[in-house]
Amino acid sequence: MKRILNLEGAINLRELGGYPTKDGTTIKYNKLLRSGDISNLTGKSLSYLKNYGLRYVVDFRSNSEQQTWADKTADFYQIYSDPVYPLKGNGDKLAGMLNQGNYGYLGMIYQSVVLDTHGQQAYKLLFDLLLKNDQKNHALLFHCAAGKDRTGIGALLILKALGVDDETITKDYLLTNLMYENTDTIEKTLNDKNGNQDINRMNMTQGDFESITSVFKAIDHYYGSFENYLKTALGIDKEKLAQLKKIYTE
Repeated sequence: MKRILNLEGAINLRELGGYPTKDGTTIKYNKLLRSGDISNLTGKSLSYLKNYGLRYVVDFRSNSEQQTWADKTADFYQIYSDPVYPLKGNGDKLAGMLNQGNYGYLGMIYQSVVLDTHGQQAYKLLFDLLLKNDQKNHALLFHCAAGKDRTGIGALLILKALGVDDETITKDYLLTNLMYENTDTIEKTLNDKNGNQDINRMNMTQGDFESITSVFKAIDHYYGSFENYLKTALGIDKEKLAQLKKIYTE
C-alpha cells in the first residue's frame, strides 16, 4: 500500500495504515487518513475514497477557513466541523513556563495546542469519532489546511495512543516536508489574507524534529505520562484505549 495518496485535488493526503506498534501489532490499512485541504477533490478522487470506505471527515480548520474553502461534500461521508482554533490561551502560559525560550515557533504553538482546554476539546471530538468508526471497511479522515500542524498533532496523538514509537511518529510528521518542498502551493491555495495570521505563518513554516518531540515533553511534564493525558485531557480511559486498539490494529 502507498503511504502518499496522489489523488486529484487532494493536498498532502496520506495513509496511516501499516505502521508497527510496540505491542507487536500493525495499524490497519483503509481505516485512517490524514490530509490537508480537500475542497478541490475531483469526481475521480471521490470515487476512490468511496471505494476506500471513507465515512467520517473531521475538519480541524477555523470557521473562516471552512467557509472560504468548504470541504467537498459527498453522500457517503459525514463532515464534522472541529476547529482547533481559537485557543483559550491557557496552553500558551503553560508552554511558556516549560520552555523558557528553548523551542522554536512551531514547538511553542504545538505545546500550546495540546495543553490548551479548547485544543483538547477539539482532539477529544476526534477520539470520540475514532471510537464510532468501528465498522469493518469504514474509514475516517482528519485534516486541516496544509495537513501539517493541526493534523500533525492529531496524527501524533492517534499513533501514540495506538502504541507506535516516537521515532516512527516523528518520521510520519516530517513526511509533510517532502510534500511541501515548494511552498507556492500553500501560499496560493491555503493562506487566508483576512484570516488568522498565525495559521498562515504555521502553514509556511517547515516542520522539524524539535517541534514534534517538544509535544511529548510537554505532555510528560504536565501529565506525568501519555496514558494520563489521554484519560485526563481526552477522556480515553483504559477501556476506551483497548477499544481503539481493537478497531485500528491487527
